[in-house]
Amino acid sequence: MRRMKQHVNIALFVPHQGCPKDCVFCNQSRITGQKRENRLTEEAVRQSIEQQLSTVSTEQNAEIAFFGGSFTGLPRSYQTMLLTIAKEYVDRGLVHGIRLSTRPDYIAPHIMEYLLPYGVTTIELGCQSLDDEVLALSKRGHTAAQVAKAVDIIRRYPSIRLGLQILPGLPGDTLAKSVRTVEEIIKLKPDFVRIYPALVIAGTELEWLYLTRQYEPLSLEEAVQWTAEMWPPLLRAGIPVIRMGLHSSDDLRSEGTVLAGPFHPSFRQLVEEELFFRLLKRMMERIMPDMGPSVEVTVHPADETALRGRKGRNWRTFVSCLKKKEKQVVLVLDRNRPRWQISWRTGGNHEQRLSFCEL
Repeated sequence: MRRMKQHVNIALFVPHQGCPKDCVFCNQSRITGQKRENRLTEEAVRQSIEQQLSTVSTEQNAEIAFFGGSFTGLPRSYQTMLLTIAKEYVDRGLVHGIRLSTRPDYIAPHIMEYLLPYGVTTIELGCQSLDDEVLALSKRGHTAAQVAKAVDIIRRYPSIRLGLQILPGLPGDTLAKSVRTVEEIIKLKPDFVRIYPALVIAGTELEWLYLTRQYEPLSLEEAVQWTAEMWPPLLRAGIPVIRMGLHSSDDLRSEGTVLAGPFHPSFRQLVEEELFFRLLKRMMERIMPDMGPSVEVTVHPADETALRGRKGRNWRTFVSCLKKKEKQVVLVLDRNRPRWQISWRTGGNHEQRLSFCEL
């Protein structure tokens, strides 16, 4: 079977540029480590692309990606300079396309017609939430209806992949609202989603709201629990979540940048651990009535760490409970098994399975 190439981004940052205002949670200069006033020059763009391309192998599929601002809100001359250079690398076959991030209210048919000839292949919309109260309290400046309208416009261009970014835990948000946001996102059928639990970043209005006790961010445990509720419906709908939690950049890790909130360099791992813990509990409920002497549990090797859990808590709890019932437990790793799934046999019984999709 032919292997799919791994995706990689050639990242270029335009922090806060093109944005009409500051949302309460945003300080892209801190998040990206790039200053807002620093516009990319033609020389800097080429130099960055060349440097990053030197690390890309033939086994990887690269896109030149403009992150950190609202690309389609940039001055048209600046957009043209950036896209013209990027298109040179597309035309030479060195990258397969161009990715950009923007706001839902900065998408229109004439904007799409402008982007298409340059070889844009992916557009990510920062929708953050699909609850209008949360959007208003976060000063996003757009509504949930505008997100749906932007998605409809982008979908008229089948060659362009669509991604949606959501930030659970913003002012006014609840678990129920975040789950409803996911339900609405599934109806919009994006090609992928990113989930970034909201953080209190220095230099944002959210910092002031936090310091004056008008806003309380999610704890790390709450963010893990919320995301563990949001991910399975997306899995069932066949929508990949390509990132959970902000990328752990040097600037984010530096003292004084993240003031509060659920920042963790391995946030996705924590969510996977929580979901495997839930799978093990369900599996145990099914095993207990079976009086067979042994249990053989099988997972993909890439899932072993998450299955075992932090400091081995998941697996240790599971094994301890079964040993009380005098059952022997064996863990088998099999690369041919799907990710995020547990299968098991008890005694001579047929194999049973559970996956994240069933949670």
